[in-house]
Amino acid sequence: MSLLAIDVGAGTQDILLYSEDVSLEGSTKMVLPSQTVLVGNRINRARLAGRDIFLHGPTMGGGASTAAVRWHLAAGLQVSATPSAAATLNDNLEHVAALGVAIQEEAPGQAEVIETGDIDIAALGRAMQIFDIALPRNMAVAVQDHGHSPDRSNRLVRFEHLAAAIRSGGSLEAFAYKEPPPTMTRMRAVQGALAKAGMKPLLMDTGPAAIFGAALDLQDDRPALIINFGNGHTVAALLAGDRIAGIFEHHTSELSPEKLREFARKLCDGTLKNSEVFEDGGHGAYIDSVPGKVAATLVTGPRRQMFLSSGALKGAVAASPGGDMMITGCIGLVRAWKRKEDLWR
Repeated sequence: MSLLAIDVGAGTQDILLYSEDVSLEGSTKMVLPSQTVLVGNRINRARLAGRDIFLHGPTMGGGASTAAVRWHLAAGLQVSATPSAAATLNDNLEHVAALGVAIQEEAPGQAEVIETGDIDIAALGRAMQIFDIALPRNMAVAVQDHGHSPDRSNRLVRFEHLAAAIRSGGSLEAFAYKEPPPTMTRMRAVQGALAKAGMKPLLMDTGPAAIFGAALDLQDDRPALIINFGNGHTVAALLAGDRIAGIFEHHTSELSPEKLREFARKLCDGTLKNSEVFEDGGHGAYIDSVPGKVAATLVTGPRRQMFLSSGALKGAVAASPGGDMMITGCIGLVRAWKRKEDLWR
């Protein structure tokens, strides 16, 4: 079995070509700029050239691309977009229009057309072809999906989905989708792009993908705290054997070592409330059960060193499953694919 696993983050898209007969250490891997960074760069170049833009394509992650749109409008240039591309900026298209974005199906006049989407399958195929590698039909992708929430905080909607997966058992399979829920518009956009290209897709959220990927480094099934320090978000999960029993998520830039220590302590003893994290500007927290004393603390993610060096987490160890921290989320995707594949048969 051959599988391309792609973990889409705020800054990078981390790619692992997995094959059952190749060791993880010897597998083909790439760390590339994420699509939101690439789309943001294209918008910025159009702004510097004084050109209007037309965004065309599926809904994708915001971040750099959203910031670039705002700069484009602030420069007095025109931005237009299809409804699906406009939803990248906000689920409520009236809010998008209020920003100054014209929502329409066709590109106006001389506007530069910029394609949106979290995955560029054609570009990946060309990159692989240079080294005589064919894209496999099986593809697993992780994105951070806030869920469709035109009239509510997307932080609330996102955490409702995570909590539902934990309540349903919290196993790896509960977080992986062959058919994502209708409200998970970012996952469904990727699913549609993969299906259109003839791929067999599996979708996950980036948080659980990283947690279950890092868990490969655990020595036993005793309770563990695993934290993924991403460029944009930090996710901490309390693992009980092979299931997530509790979780919280915050913005990495807003977490001090002291705040992290306190949130982690409360997560482990079962006293962390969703309102504490949400009202602090984070996404939220959910605890289904407290499995007992934490026997190990693993940290991963590109921003992990900042917190490791602070001493905020006593006894914490940096996880690098397969010898490479950057493919942690990809390994979670591979593990999910193997579990789901048994159910698909």
